[in-house]
Amino acid sequence: MPSISIIVPTCKEAANVPVLTEKIGKVMKKESLSYEIIFVDDNSGDGIDSAVGRLKNQGYPVKLKIRTDEKGLSSAVIAGFGLAEGDFYLVMDADLSHPPERIPALVRPLKDGSADFVVGSRFVEGGSASHFNWYRKLNARVSKILASLFVKVKDPMAGFFAFPAHILKDTSILNPLGFKIGLELMVKCGPKKIIEVPIHFQERLYGESKLSIKEQVLYLLHLKRLFYFKYTGLYEFIIFSMIGASGVIVDLFFVFLSYDVMEIPFRLALVVAFVFALSSNFLLNRKFTFPHGKDGSMAKQYVAFFAVCLMGFAVNWFISVYLYENIPFFNRLYLMAAFMGILGGLLINFLGSKFLVFRKKG
Repeated sequence: MPSISIIVPTCKEAANVPVLTEKIGKVMKKESLSYEIIFVDDNSGDGIDSAVGRLKNQGYPVKLKIRTDEKGLSSAVIAGFGLAEGDFYLVMDADLSHPPERIPALVRPLKDGSADFVVGSRFVEGGSASHFNWYRKLNARVSKILASLFVKVKDPMAGFFAFPAHILKDTSILNPLGFKIGLELMVKCGPKKIIEVPIHFQERLYGESKLSIKEQVLYLLHLKRLFYFKYTGLYEFIIFSMIGASGVIVDLFFVFLSYDVMEIPFRLALVVAFVFALSSNFLLNRKFTFPHGKDGSMAKQYVAFFAVCLMGFAVNWFISVYLYENIPFFNRLYLMAAFMGILGGLLINFLGSKFLVFRKKG
């Protein structure tokens, strides 16, 4: 049984595969490490099956999975995990940008128990990416700043990393966008100790870089998913508050319409505005803040949401009326009084919605 499973996602990388395999073979033989290489290809049609077949005939422990149902680096890596038999998983690119000579340095801390996730880092002392132009340097810096919300490593975007197989208990928790699978694993597998070892990141040997504007957009969407995973409550509160802000516009509009245009008494105008704003907030929260709520009965949820918001509205109404009737400043600026009341009921509405109206079953 191989000790190390090396997962290599490929797309139009057939020319690189023999060179990479031979380099890995020399390193592993020198270090007396048992291993397997798993190539997962996105149906490139570039002769990779023949290339891997020749390597297998030469005695290299290689496997090939050609996917026709989906594409993408991250999903290819996940598919590779499904074929892996080693005690340790190591992921690297096929283009020779990740030096095979550093594989032992990544695996060693895992074997001696000093780490449970190791990153081949370009940005720690001793590492480099000398061929990066200003755009790639800027992209790496901004990406690192954004990723610092989740992990405290200098190169969270690295595609060269290793970890023990046992920390990946269930691949179904993985749903990355783009090619930042390493960041996904560091966040969702919860390794207790992450260390970085320096590497000299090289320009690819053959082929073209996959970095594009599309991948950068996918990275931002990926961060949104990770934020929800790691900070679920905060994420929901932010979205709830944003929807609440839209409800403020609805609320204030109907206060104005009822009080100024229709000349309804201010107390009743607040009630009319509350019903319209509540209905708008309910529909938006059901779709965006608590999407699992779509599994429940909309009618029952609306009634429950109405009841919860009545508690929030009690605070809202009391503050608004008190300010309007007792402080001359708010008597003139009645919309400000209404706004202060809305803020007072926000937290009650959120907690009630999360734990009562749209609570997750089980």
